[in-house]
Amino acid sequence: ASARASVGSKSMSTDEMMQTMDRRRMVLYSRDRERHTWERYELAKKYNTAVPDYLPAHWLPNRWGQSWEDLVHVEGLDVDSAIKTHDAEWVVRQGEKFYVSLGFDTLPTSFWKNSSLYALPANSPYKKNTHASAWHLDLDKDVRSLMSVEPNTEWYETVHHELGHIFYYQSYNDKPVLFQQGANDGFHEAIGDAIAHSVTPEYLTKIGLFKVAPPKNDKNVINEQMKAALEKVAFLPFGLMMDKWRWDVFSGKTKPDEYNKHWWDLRTKYQGIAPPTARGEEFFDPGAKYH
Repeated sequence: ASARASVGSKSMSTDEMMQTMDRRRMVLYSRDRERHTWERYELAKKYNTAVPDYLPAHWLPNRWGQSWEDLVHVEGLDVDSAIKTHDAEWVVRQGEKFYVSLGFDTLPTSFWKNSSLYALPANSPYKKNTHASAWHLDLDKDVRSLMSVEPNTEWYETVHHELGHIFYYQSYNDKPVLFQQGANDGFHEAIGDAIAHSVTPEYLTKIGLFKVAPPKNDKNVINEQMKAALEKVAFLPFGLMMDKWRWDVFSGKTKPDEYNKHWWDLRTKYQGIAPPTARGEEFFDPGAKYH
């Protein structure tokens, strides 16, 4: 609690910083509550049950509730079906082409040789973590990525995100180490996410994924915006929840015999999500998230 953080010319205590995070969360809370209410009613209708106060975790398209965009359909935007006509390497090559079109250098041969980019076959003698990540191993030209790319929408977006890290690393090869890592972790993450916003239906049509662009009627425009909100805005309470859990654990505030309880308390408070069944301390649900 005695730690200090410098923000501009003013220092903040740890408690002040945590309170600031909560205040910023409240700026979006009313809109986020509307989104959550819509989801509860829509999913209750889908599963033909009473509307719950909190969303059961197993109702969601993403196990952590960090991305909910699959709940909305945009007419003519069936990206999965279009991408499945290609292979996994095409997905990664498209990501590279996108960044090169912005003026970045191509990926080095070593990236393709040393990365582990694709899903392992069923008979593989070893396993790997399937959570995508990007690495700058020598702070020079050895950049690699660990992914399990398959030809679908989720991996298409993930490739663009992870390559954001890789091209960031490449751009700062000749700069001091401090600059290679970015101003903070969040800034580095924002590069790939910002780029992903450019992967629009118009762009997908331009590269030939769609022969005809999805219609631009009012319903589709609203659904596109809602889809983006369910991906980006819905991530904010998840990120805050996860950081709060980690901070409380590392600071010693949360004891080992309450790790799982605290995880679900925070998920309920910030995300409005409840476990499908009772989850005691014999479980370690935070460990399901690679981060």
